[in-house]
Amino acid sequence: MKQPLGEDRRRHMRAWPLSVAALVGFGLACGQPVSGPPDTGAPPPTVGAPAPRPTTAGTAPATRDAAGADIIFHNGIILTMDETRPTASAIHIQGEQIASVGSDPAVLAEARPSTVVVDLDGRTLMPGFVDAHSHMFQDPDPAAAQDALVRTGVTTTAEMYVDPPLLQRLIALDAAGDLRLRLSAYLLYNTNCGELLDEWWRDYPSTRIPGEMLRIGGVKIFTDGGSCNAPAVTFEYADGVGTGDLYFTQPQLEDALRAIDGAGYQAAVHAIGDRALDVVLGAFENLWRGANPRRHRIEHNAVLRPEQLARYSSAQPVATIFAPFATCHALGGETRFKYQVPDANRTWEWPWRDLIDANPGLHLAWHGDMPIFTTDVFQHLYGFVTRNQVAEDGTICQAPDWLARNALSVDEALQLMTMGAAYALDRENEVGSLTAGKFADLIVLSGNPESIPPVDLKDLKVLMTMVGGKVEYCAEGMQALCPAAPAAESTAEATSTAFRDDFDSAGLAEGWVWIREDPSAWSLTDRPGWLRLSTGNFSLLRASGDAPLLVHPAPDGDFEILTRLDFAPSANFQFAGLLVYQDDDHFVALGRAFCGVVPPCVGDGVYLDNDEAFLAGDATTIAQAGLPQGEPVWLRLVRQGTNYTGSWSSDGETWTPVGSTMANFIPTNVGLMASTSASGAASASAEFDFFEMTSP
Repeated sequence: MKQPLGEDRRRHMRAWPLSVAALVGFGLACGQPVSGPPDTGAPPPTVGAPAPRPTTAGTAPATRDAAGADIIFHNGIILTMDETRPTASAIHIQGEQIASVGSDPAVLAEARPSTVVVDLDGRTLMPGFVDAHSHMFQDPDPAAAQDALVRTGVTTTAEMYVDPPLLQRLIALDAAGDLRLRLSAYLLYNTNCGELLDEWWRDYPSTRIPGEMLRIGGVKIFTDGGSCNAPAVTFEYADGVGTGDLYFTQPQLEDALRAIDGAGYQAAVHAIGDRALDVVLGAFENLWRGANPRRHRIEHNAVLRPEQLARYSSAQPVATIFAPFATCHALGGETRFKYQVPDANRTWEWPWRDLIDANPGLHLAWHGDMPIFTTDVFQHLYGFVTRNQVAEDGTICQAPDWLARNALSVDEALQLMTMGAAYALDRENEVGSLTAGKFADLIVLSGNPESIPPVDLKDLKVLMTMVGGKVEYCAEGMQALCPAAPAAESTAEATSTAFRDDFDSAGLAEGWVWIREDPSAWSLTDRPGWLRLSTGNFSLLRASGDAPLLVHPAPDGDFEILTRLDFAPSANFQFAGLLVYQDDDHFVALGRAFCGVVPPCVGDGVYLDNDEAFLAGDATTIAQAGLPQGEPVWLRLVRQGTNYTGSWSSDGETWTPVGSTMANFIPTNVGLMASTSASGAASASAEFDFFEMTSP
């Protein structure tokens, strides 16, 4: 919960001990009909069992910079796209992959002291979108193309017009480690104008290495026009171009498909018009008779005669389909597509509801065909579900009844845009759902697409995008949702910083410094081997903080601090524990305390506070109850970049996470503190068995 604080309220709140307790047109687009751009693909609402596919024996997932990631997202709405567990509230990521998905208690119990714990605060997390067919990498600036994709939540895509020069650029990009999302390349059999090429693609065998960033996905065939020439249809176009351009007879296409299949490639067959689809469906029916183990695809499927719908069950292609229909043009607006389907045949365009209903179990997949269509993925989702279109001026073109009747449900559309497209790319065992063992390719959204009104789908935003456990996009102001990359492993030359005091001598270890020392408030002799600190009537949470602080200079970079604390707080705002400190307005504290006011107060518990965030207007206290009564507890506070994670243990071995918070100050000191933060509160004694600081 966030609320801005005025200066008067800030002063009032500083009398409280826990800072939050009180707050509680692109070149290929030429000549395309309204039915749409070049190729794409998406699976059906219910994806059937995947056909077995050969994989390279002994291959391991490609490694990335996130190899050391250990992150838990919790307290969220997690849409898994996994039929065995559609929703969850927490997810644990280790390295590049998902370790577990489930409830908060179950997943949080897996946390270790070094685990970064991120509170989603009720936000929605789901798999990254998978685009089965796009043209983003034809742009000469691959960095800009990737940035546009991860900002809109796409974590896997396919480049569907790959010639030899582009393939070499993609190979170089991958070799340099500069691919930020997973990319499948489809190599050209012929051009979009129908010109046959030599079989250059045979020099680049198809790959299926789990986790690879660059995959040679298959071979692309154009059977009709659309991005060059006109789609092949059975009716006459109104502008005198006849019935369009068909590049293959069925026997010719069958020869091409035999060659591609025989060489071990998946075929992606561009077919927009219904006349082209007669040829392609016939070839699939004749060659494979319903068995399609290589997942050969038909791209676009844009203009379908009603009697063609049922043929998909016998042909069994993977069919990729568009989402954002040109509704504005259907209502009489201007369009950039050159060849337009006549009004008499308009119901043949993009009949997705009819196609799904006529072919239960058919594998369908979304293709964004970006940047020919908008790169805003949520306009694609909105188009699937409403059939409305967002016009260039931001107004909405409402779908007429004949168009709206072919809309899909949100659940169906999301499946097409995740697992369906992953199946089309032969990656559904790696990505597309949030399932243990798959890669941690996921996004956090500004809202839940399954619960908001369909008209609001277009307004959703991506707050964070992660690929393989590494954050690739973080929206402005959303740093708390974006775990920093793990620190590089220490090398032999790296220096180690360590400090420990067991409080078993007559004096404090060398290196300690007091801030505002009060000799009467501490002792090493009351209980041999323990340091006693009194909470007194001290407060760190006042404009002129007066709590004595026992501190040691903080190391540069990441570190951990650890203590064992014997403390039984029983009155509001008694607090004792670990401290990371810059000044009285910039610190993070993890301690045992008592707070019985309003949530997140839990009485006697462990509390994690971030005063920097408190002053910025954020409610930042994280609390956990259930501590053993009358027994000491271990406390551990870990810094990773700007992220601070707290945990506690009853035995020093099994750790329970408290939570995580982000703080941007540069710590100057670490140490111990006891305070009450409330005028007139009863004093209590806290005893520390040891203090330890470690860092690379």
